[in-house]
Amino acid sequence: MAEASGPQIGVTLGEAVGIGPEVVVAALATLPIDVHATIYGQAVVWAAVRERLAASVQPRVQFVAVPSCGADLRPGVSDEHSRLDAYVALEALANAAVAGDLDAMLTGPVPKAIFTHLPEPPAGQTEYLAARLGARRFAMMLAGPRLRVVPVTTHLPLRRVADVLTAEAIVEASFAAEGDLRAVFGIEAPRLGICGLNPHAGEGGRFGDEESRIIAPAIATLRAAGVNAVGPLAADTAFRAGYLGEFDAVVAMYHDQALGPLKTVHFADAVNFTCGLPVPRVSPDHGTAYDRAGQGSADPQSAIAALAIACRAGRARRRAGAPA
Repeated sequence: MAEASGPQIGVTLGEAVGIGPEVVVAALATLPIDVHATIYGQAVVWAAVRERLAASVQPRVQFVAVPSCGADLRPGVSDEHSRLDAYVALEALANAAVAGDLDAMLTGPVPKAIFTHLPEPPAGQTEYLAARLGARRFAMMLAGPRLRVVPVTTHLPLRRVADVLTAEAIVEASFAAEGDLRAVFGIEAPRLGICGLNPHAGEGGRFGDEESRIIAPAIATLRAAGVNAVGPLAADTAFRAGYLGEFDAVVAMYHDQALGPLKTVHFADAVNFTCGLPVPRVSPDHGTAYDRAGQGSADPQSAIAALAIACRAGRARRRAGAPA
């Protein structure tokens, strides 16, 4: 690990047959002068990456080689071996974070299938890293320049949302988001808009009782704890209020309720930030895009924005005195 007064950012490139290496390398070209980055990945990938990495940045980017499962690495062709390679790199990153070597993490895009070999596969990188780092509470925040959203439930069928949704889950996600809005985004008194689940936030029980039975009690708990939480709000107007700056984040009840509005206004420049981790983690807000892999045409804006927030988070962690 390089000696540096600035933050140490751990990086994975995502599945190597997708666009991850391309967009992450483009992001690393913008690495601030006070930041050092360490890439965890297979040696064959590093050889290609190093050729594309700007000479001015290379002294601040290290590489830690991890075992390869023998992936063929044909752009756009995902198989068991390329997915296992991506998992091995992510595992190495998690190990470094657990060991206290990192101030923040930047993860490249991977398919959920990188976890299928595990006895109990997590839903994604967010859940995997939260478990590895022992997060007490965590939440996925999708953040753009003008709108931030936090889905309480994430990757599950829509028909299960009402059964899974609890006041405790809303409270925990909101606490996690509120904490990092303060610590990372520098907002002294975050304002949270809490969506209802049903149309018109239930309209007084006409369209469902989850608002009165689950969501309103969660908001009462948050407010009693000093969190500036407002709701339950009709979701069809809550996101506009967030976009106009009335809220610092909008807490949504399910995946597409949050990500639909977010990607409408920030399709290219939003990032995926995991709230509540002891070592902050950021990722581009897109997938592997196999159809564009190897063509040099992938848009790196999200990865660039993700690296900027990872650096900001790493600096904040250093200022708070956390070891790295």
